[in-house]
Amino acid sequence: MEQLNLQAIRSRVITDSVSNRHIFFGVDSKFISHALITVMSVIEQAGHSVYHFHIISSEFGESDAARFSEVLAGKKHGLTVHHAGEGLFSSLPTTALFTRATYYRLLAPRLVPEADHVLYLDADMVCIKSLDPLWLLAKRDPDAVAFVVGEIDNLQRALAENAGLKNTVYFNAGMMLINIQKWNEIGISEKALQVLTNAEKPLQYLDQDALNIVLEGKVCYVDRRFNHIEMLTHNVLGYKKDVPADTCIIHYAGADKPWQQWNQQKVCQYYQIIYRHSPVASRSFDLPLNHHQAKKMYKTMFRTHQLLRGVYWRLRYFQMRYF
Repeated sequence: MEQLNLQAIRSRVITDSVSNRHIFFGVDSKFISHALITVMSVIEQAGHSVYHFHIISSEFGESDAARFSEVLAGKKHGLTVHHAGEGLFSSLPTTALFTRATYYRLLAPRLVPEADHVLYLDADMVCIKSLDPLWLLAKRDPDAVAFVVGEIDNLQRALAENAGLKNTVYFNAGMMLINIQKWNEIGISEKALQVLTNAEKPLQYLDQDALNIVLEGKVCYVDRRFNHIEMLTHNVLGYKKDVPADTCIIHYAGADKPWQQWNQQKVCQYYQIIYRHSPVASRSFDLPLNHHQAKKMYKTMFRTHQLLRGVYWRLRYFQMRYF
């Protein structure tokens, strides 16, 4: 069975802080810059609260450290980088959408065992309101191993059945406020690895399925505003709709992301505004890599009256699809 090998982790404090509020991200090279945007969004809404951010990655370099240091310069918040060894979780299954970085979230409760709670966040999220109410929820149910938000309503039953759960509730693991003592006492990370290793058939959502299995009946479901799952759509409603007024965290779930050039929906603005004044603002947004994305691209170009680019990407669409 794959082991939770903490000896394969090298930790380095980039910027120190005095804080008991720890926020973790587990990322590969493609998501490091997006984690930076999430960190900036949390800082913008922090008020008097102080956070210590943690990045778990095998690909975090000196240039990344410099950009995070630039964001944190003169601020009270801190950052620790945990370098994951190349062989860590290498035996576990991955997909085109889920690299082995998805398993890094299992390390978070073990890396700061002295903390009361840690908050794990996916790097495709933006915070648009203070996180204080979320941290206060920890006092509401001291027996809960984690505070989570349910998946999209029309998906829950199918996801729960697919994972073999006893009930029909299923949570999204992109946001988890974890009770460190409870989690480590029960050995949740180790049990999730055991489920992943011994599964008779591949789990569709990998560690998220495994966590739902081992945490069934042990989590507290909280308001959806703490993990508002936004699936970007290309229709009239999708372009115009906004998030609910009380939303705290926007989660750009799914394959379409706000850093792709073909996505210009209204809800993308929350990411894009922060991006434009970030240390990675000089980087261009992603271009299409397949015909599905190229089709969305040319339709977006025509919709926004960028006719020449629309024609170009329509031709590229045919090229990608048929040749």
